[in-house]
Amino acid sequence: MEEKTVMDALVQMKRTGNLLNELWDLTQQLGQSIDRSDQVSIQMLLAMREDPLGKLQAADQALREQLEVLPQEVAQPLADMLNGGPPADPAQQVQKMLCEQVASNVRRLNQVIELDRRLNQRLARENSAYQ
Repeated sequence: MEEKTVMDALVQMKRTGNLLNELWDLTQQLGQSIDRSDQVSIQMLLAMREDPLGKLQAADQALREQLEVLPQEVAQPLADMLNGGPPADPAQQVQKMLCEQVASNVRRLNQVIELDRRLNQRLARENSAYQ
C-alpha cells in the first residue's frame, strides 16, 4: 500500500478528530447552558453543532470515495484500519499513526455520544431520541 494513500486517509482522520473535539466542546457548553436553564444559549449551541456534524459527514464521505477508487487489494486493508483494525504493515509508521488516530477518534466519538445521550434525556425526558 502506497504511503500517500495512507497519508491521505490520515489527513481525513485528523480532520475528523479536530471536528470531534469541536463537537465535544460545543456539547459540553450545551450541558452548561442546560444547567443554567439558558434557553437562548441552548438554541444557539444546538445550531452551532450542526456545522461540525455536517463536516464530519463530508469527511466520512471523502474517505468512502477514496476507498471506492482504490483497487480491492489496497482498499480492503485500508478499510480494515479505518474500522479500528491493526496496521496492515506494522513497519510503516504512517499506518501506525492512522490506526492510533482512528482509535483516538473512536474514543472521542463515544464520549460525545454518551454526553449527548445524557443531555438529550435531560432536555427531552420521555421524548428522548435515546429512549
